[in-house]
Amino acid sequence: EDYKQSLSEISVIIPNFIDTDIFTYQEKKPEDRLHIISLRPYTSAIYANDLTIKAICSLSKKEWFEQLKFTIIGRGPEFKTITQPVKAFQNVHLEETFLRQDEIANIYHQNGVVLIPTRGDTQGVSRGEAMSSGLVPVTNAVAAIPEFTDNTCAILAEENDFVGLAEGIEKLYHDPQLYLQMSRNAAERVRKQSSKVYTIDKEIELFS
Repeated sequence: EDYKQSLSEISVIIPNFIDTDIFTYQEKKPEDRLHIISLRPYTSAIYANDLTIKAICSLSKKEWFEQLKFTIIGRGPEFKTITQPVKAFQNVHLEETFLRQDEIANIYHQNGVVLIPTRGDTQGVSRGEAMSSGLVPVTNAVAAIPEFTDNTCAILAEENDFVGLAEGIEKLYHDPQLYLQMSRNAAERVRKQSSKVYTIDKEIELFS
């Protein structure tokens, strides 16, 4: 017990840094909710890219599906296999590549929702960068995700629940005002939790 008390007294948990100077917030418009980006490695099941594809296929049954525009960017040995089911959709753009940080920031400004399911992200830097840019994340409430998101700024489906991801996108589609509020909340959440003052500055303060 003495050891645990001693450890708690010296332990400080600091989130990963999200560079809000690079991933700047630009106020979104209602139509931005129709532009959905997925930017993930295709190297492991932990990134849950299969749930992204299943969610899109589920949404394809909706009469308004073609109003949505999906951009799926990534690279890895599983890319072609996993994305095959959506290859024929005219409103799904597939790009097998890596992007530089500035390119990611730019593409976030062109989209309004980030489809970023996961089976085990601890802090989800990519999600935080998207949120910093004003994108509403559609993800899974697993691992540490609920510590960096909530229902006011993110769509949180259960573990392995692609239907919940699709329903979240549908919710944003039907309620543009909710989308705009969640977008603002997402950007604010990052700035109050993972920006420089709460990460790098805090680390420097501790060492000092």
